[in-house]
Amino acid sequence: MRASITTDMFNYSFKPPMGHKLKLFAEHGFEYIHWCDDWNNTVFYTKREIEEYRQLIESAGLKCLDVHGTSTKNVRIDSEEKALLDSYIRLLENRVKFCAEVGGNAVVVHPPGDKRDEELRRSLNRSLEVFERVRGLCEDLGVVIAVENGFPTDLDVLNFYFERYPPEFVGFCFDSGHANLRGNFNDLRGFGERLRVLHLNDNRGEKDDHQPPFWGTVDWEGVMRWIRETGYAKPPNFEITHNPEHFKGGMEEYLEYTVNSVKDALKLLG
Repeated sequence: MRASITTDMFNYSFKPPMGHKLKLFAEHGFEYIHWCDDWNNTVFYTKREIEEYRQLIESAGLKCLDVHGTSTKNVRIDSEEKALLDSYIRLLENRVKFCAEVGGNAVVVHPPGDKRDEELRRSLNRSLEVFERVRGLCEDLGVVIAVENGFPTDLDVLNFYFERYPPEFVGFCFDSGHANLRGNFNDLRGFGERLRVLHLNDNRGEKDDHQPPFWGTVDWEGVMRWIRETGYAKPPNFEITHNPEHFKGGMEEYLEYTVNSVKDALKLLG
């Protein structure tokens, strides 16, 4: 199946070993992954770990499309404290190198979109140091930084970065669930030329549930039609996570349910 799944699908419930879950994804028909492990912590991958993960991905018969960068409460893209900002940059460089080693071409970052007005402007300007310091590495390795939507300030934030950097360096990560929560999908459609990563998932407009297509209220016909119109060439990635509050079955049962939903969504791509 020409589709990708995020590697953290079961990280918040069953917590299986990496090798086991990668094999499960492949056994259920996924050919690609979006590496989403350790996005919410400060784990630094050693060269040995990077090679081990690369081998696990390869042995499962999967290909990695892209990687989620770090985003924690304190280690942020706009950290005011120099030590924290330096830590963020170090981790982003680490994920860029990891991405290139495992065959991906984009690393997703969360912008400081939770700020407003003058505080947002200061945060955005502060975040430019991150982009400047990783730009050379990204260009050398052919890895794009993909800025994700998810805030009331999405339009201002995305325009801020896209006006300053070329698409070869900075692109767009579209999260369908976030767009559904914010009700701004139609506005985000205008960034189609910058689309580099997909986080496709569903919710019911209230919580960031990250469930399979057609579980909630995302306009899947509209989303998939837009993706087709952008000319997006990579296999679509589904950022879906198991939550026992929504699904009581085991890992294989949830994967079967997810695969059926993904196949129905893929039909809309034409």
